[in-house]
Amino acid sequence: MKKSLLLLTGVALFISACNSNKTDNKSSDSTSITSIDTTLTPAVPVQEKISECYIYTKNRDTARLKINTENEELTGDLSYNLFEKDSNKGTISGEVKGDNILAEYTFDSEGMRSTREVVFLKRDRKLYEGFGEIEEKNGKTVFKNRTKLKFGDAIVFSLTDCK
Repeated sequence: MKKSLLLLTGVALFISACNSNKTDNKSSDSTSITSIDTTLTPAVPVQEKISECYIYTKNRDTARLKINTENEELTGDLSYNLFEKDSNKGTISGEVKGDNILAEYTFDSEGMRSTREVVFLKRDRKLYEGFGEIEEKNGKTVFKNRTKLKFGDAIVFSLTDCK
């Protein structure tokens, strides 16, 4: 009987020691939670690269646009082949701001290189080209007031497969 009592006392002391140890671990765990090492967290967000192609066709007019975006930066190729007008082909570079693309279009036409501002509105997998009053600034054609641009049905690019 004394052996049983000693055994029970020993087990009780052991369980008590384990429980107090668990309590200590919990408090030390909460301390380590507040001091988590965050040096492995990436400081720069992952950059998303997207390529999309668009086409405009109406009667005998065609235009093609390929854009490459990386976050808000945009580059690409743009060409217009409008019936009974000089065709032009060049590159665009600019930025994406919400549903808008603001870019400079540098192109060759009639043996001359020109730069003009282009603005597109992205809606329902289509790009609507903006038109408005223009002016010449620093050798480039720019819109007088972007807030007054019209995004009608004049030139609407539809998403297509890139070739």
